[in-house]
Parts: sequence; structure tokens; C-alpha cells
Amino acid sequence: MNNFIMKLLVIVVCLFLNFKNILMVSPFPKLLIVSYDAFRFDYFNRNLTPFMKQLKEEGTDVDYMINAFVTRTLPNHHTMATGFYIENHGVLENRMFYENGTVLEKSADVFHYNNKILPIWTINEKNDSLRHSGSMMWPGGEFDFDGRTQTFYMPLNISKNWEDRFDVLLSWFLHPKTPINLGILYIEEPDYHAHAYGTDHPVINELLKKLDNFTYYIHTQLKDNNLTSVNVIHLSDHGMTEVNLSRIINISQIIDLSECQFLPTANTIFIIPHPGKEDILYNKLKSAANETSTFYVYRKEEIPERFHYGNNTRMTPIFVVAKSGYAFEFLRDSFEYYQKNFNITIDDKSLFGIHGYDNEDKNMHPMFFAKGPAFNAHCKLEPFHNVDLYPLFCNILNIQCPETNGTLNSFKKCLKSFTDDDQNNSHSMLVPVLVALAVVGTISMLIGLYLRMKRQREEVLYRRILDDAKMEQLWDEHQDLENMWH
Repeated sequence: MNNFIMKLLVIVVCLFLNFKNILMVSPFPKLLIVSYDAFRFDYFNRNLTPFMKQLKEEGTDVDYMINAFVTRTLPNHHTMATGFYIENHGVLENRMFYENGTVLEKSADVFHYNNKILPIWTINEKNDSLRHSGSMMWPGGEFDFDGRTQTFYMPLNISKNWEDRFDVLLSWFLHPKTPINLGILYIEEPDYHAHAYGTDHPVINELLKKLDNFTYYIHTQLKDNNLTSVNVIHLSDHGMTEVNLSRIINISQIIDLSECQFLPTANTIFIIPHPGKEDILYNKLKSAANETSTFYVYRKEEIPERFHYGNNTRMTPIFVVAKSGYAFEFLRDSFEYYQKNFNITIDDKSLFGIHGYDNEDKNMHPMFFAKGPAFNAHCKLEPFHNVDLYPLFCNILNIQCPETNGTLNSFKKCLKSFTDDDQNNSHSMLVPVLVALAVVGTISMLIGLYLRMKRQREEVLYRRILDDAKMEQLWDEHQDLENMWH
């Protein structure tokens, strides 16, 4: 009898401890979104990322994801966050023109072309006052939407190491007063170094190994902190391809740049012709494009419909984009930065990483894989567009979301909410309900003691995580984005 009582006490204590852990986190479905900038879909083929490969095999994955044009960081992150094509949400580039010709960059206005379009972190919190979101350096995550900022956010700061960033985000999941049920994390690699080294340099291979180790760290920390109920989605915004100096297009030798306002990147140019100059500039560019087959030139109304890019008041009368593997002369503007920050010598053999090309180019395609209680194991998806991610986020979070350009159909075969029948769902719920009823009396007796201990324990845990990360908690302070998104 004594042995039976001891076993019963052990069971009750275990149930009580699990009950405490449940109370410490959000009661809502939980989602963590992790973005590795410019992680091309085929980097897994290098066999440098064994842990990510294991996650892909154990969970839900796809050979590649189709991103939005233009295949750049800010536009695609906002497409993933809102479910809208770029021409609809208006983040055409990192730098854009207002309709009056002034330049728009590094401000909340970049993300507020249409104030009715709200990101997933805002929609999550609008669904219930007890739902909370946290953004760790995600592009646009620090700005107001619909008159509110998300509960926690930290703007881009690449001097903070990855583990520290995640530790702070983890503390948000465990926050004693406002635990998040949605966390989003942005990591600037391998994009940051690939711009200077190209895609195949040993430096990039070492970064892939480091990202694999970091992915292991994320999942280990979630497990160690009893957060295995968190659904984790790993994704990227775009891929990358290489360009050498012999493939630079000198656009200033084709047109007179003093006849227009222009905003260039390494492979795109937005052009506002001066009065009376539009036809002259367009015809010169069109002739050179046909002759060299190195770039495309479009009037605004000629931009291919499949890009979902031109129907926007921020689009200029003329838009130029290089063909994959080519770059405009403005790439040279980055050389001094590369030499100074990466201690490299630039010569004829140098290779540079560039993205922003046609989203049908496979080198532009990013990766995606996911694991968690919402996903079926060992499930392979067909390639899908990244506008479809938003409905997926909404489904996992179990929230009401507005209609967007995306659809959930791409994911149904791999989501348990669509593949588990009602009987299985009812049976799976029956056991925990019966167990809960059986122990509720015992827990009621212990709850008074627990409530006295709870606040002190949570505060210690929360502060320990922040102290270990050596990072200051920020959630009310706006900061400018660093100019590092290419």
C-alpha cells in the first residue's frame, strides 16, 4: 500500500509540474518562424547541414519555394508576413520613389502603402487581447501597424550573435505576464557574406555549418524549456547567384543619366524621366536590351503580369532589370564596403552574390521546412508560392485572417487539421480530458501554494535567460533599420 501511495504521489507531482509549465506559456497555438536570408533551396545538397536535413526528413518540407518578384529581402519578407503580392503591399524595394519623386527608405512609410494590409503579428494580437507577438529583427517588425506595435520587438542589429537573439525571443515565450504565441526571427546570413564572396566560397560553406548548429540550438532550447508544443517553420526569402566583373552592364554608356531621376541596385533600376525624355530613354534602353540580351526594359504598363509588380503608384515610368548572371555598373558602389568589412581584394577573378532576378530563375528559389504538432511527419509538399505562407500561419495560430493573394490548398496534405479524421481527434482529446478530471482535486489543493511560488519563479527564469543573453529587453523604443538589406 505504501508503495502504491508513493507512486501516486510521484504521478501527482509530475502532473503538477507539467501544469505549472503549461500555465507559464501562452494557452494559444504557438508558432515560431525562422528566416535565414538568401538560404538557397539547393544548399542542402552540399551535405553540410545534417541537423536541418534531419528536420526536413522528420517533418514537412518542399524541394523549393517560389518567392515573389522582385527577389529581394524587404519585399519578400513583407509578402510572407502579409500574404500579398508586392504590387499590393507596396514594398517594391529597399529604396523607392514617392509619386512626387522623393526617395522613400528606412522608415515606417516603406511598409504603409496600404494601411488595410496588416502583417501576421498584428492580426494575431487583434484576434484576442491575450495573444501576443514578438519580432526579433524581422524587416518591418518594429513599426506600428493599425496604430499598434506588437508586444515585443527588437530592430535589426547584426552585432548581436544569433544565440543571444534567440535567447531573448525564447524569454518572450516564457514571459510571466505577456507570453507570446507567435515569434518571428530573422538571421542575415548567408546573404550578408555571399554578396561579397559569391555562393560557392568556403566562407559560405562555413556559414551553412554554423546555421545548422544554430538550428540545433533553437530546437534544443525549445525542448529544454518545455516548449515542444511550438510549431517551428524554417524558411528563406530568396536565393542567390554569382556575377563576375566581365558581366557588368554600363548603363551610363547607353543613356544619359542626367536626363532622369533614377534609383539603382546591382540589378534593377527605377527611372523617372525628365519631361519630354521618356521615349528617348526607353528607346535607347530597348535597343540595347535587344542587341545585348543582358537585361530587360519595361514601361510601367509592360511589366509582366506574372510578376505582380507593376500595378502600384510607387512604380516608375521605366523599370530595368538585368538578366540572371548580369549586373549593372552600380554594383561597383559596394566594392569599397566589401574590401573594408571583409578584408578582400577585388580583381578579375572575384565573384559577387546577387539576387533580385526573375522569380522563375531557380537560383532565386528559397527553402522551406517545418516541424511541430500541426504538421504531419515525413510529408513532402509540391512547390508553392510564398504568398501562401500567410494562410498557413493563420491556420496554425487558429485565428481569423482577412483574404489575401495566398491559399492554404498547398499545405492541406501535410496539416493534421486536414488529415486527422473526427474520430481520431475526439479520441486524442478524450484521454487528456479524463486525466485532467482525475487530478483536478489534487491540483486544487496544490494551486494555492503554486500561485505564491509562481511569480517569483517566473521572474527568476525570465531574468536568467536575459542575463545569459547579455541583451537589453526592448519593446517600446523605435530604432532605424541598419542599411544592410541588399
